[in-house]
Amino acid sequence: MTRFTSYLLVCFVGMLGLSGCGGAETEETATEEAAMEEMAADVAMINVEVTSISEEFANINTNATSDQLMEAGFAADGWISVHHNEHTMVMPMVADYGDVAEGAWLARIDEESGTLQIAINGGNAATDIGAAVGDMLHVMAADAPDMGEGEMGEGEMGEGEGEMGEGEMEEGEGDMDEGEMEEGDAGESMGGEEATTQPAQ
Repeated sequence: MTRFTSYLLVCFVGMLGLSGCGGAETEETATEEAAMEEMAADVAMINVEVTSISEEFANINTNATSDQLMEAGFAADGWISVHHNEHTMVMPMVADYGDVAEGAWLARIDEESGTLQIAINGGNAATDIGAAVGDMLHVMAADAPDMGEGEMGEGEMGEGEGEMGEGEMEEGEGDMDEGEMEEGDAGESMGGEEATTQPAQ
């Protein structure tokens, strides 16, 4: 009888130990989930639907309004990442296509619809990532990449202006032919950048 009582006591203590371990694991899991939820709350994110594709440049038009983006925590002049299938693109929120270099991704609020538009300056955004009407895009806030990479058109233009102002214009004073040619080249360069600017779709 004593042996049986001892056996029952050992089993009972073992069960208490197991339940205690299980409780600790449950608390740890709950803590991790709460931390993840808190981290997600700190990062602006939203799922948007592709409502139409622009015919000429294949710009991706979505159903997300500027008010929805602001309420979700996005900055009007910030950077975002857009994920679709296996593609993830990081881009700035800008006012117009020409605010980025040719071939660069951009996000903007379309003037006519007042909704988020994803595009490539001089390119075809929907074609590049295989987006179609009805697809969902996962959009979240992102950090600006290293500007040394020359992603922004304004940054590249600013460097060019500095070089022309100091070096090339001084040489142009002594040699009018070279100065005129450089001014013509600059004009062509500026014209080329304007040509890549897309009209609003």
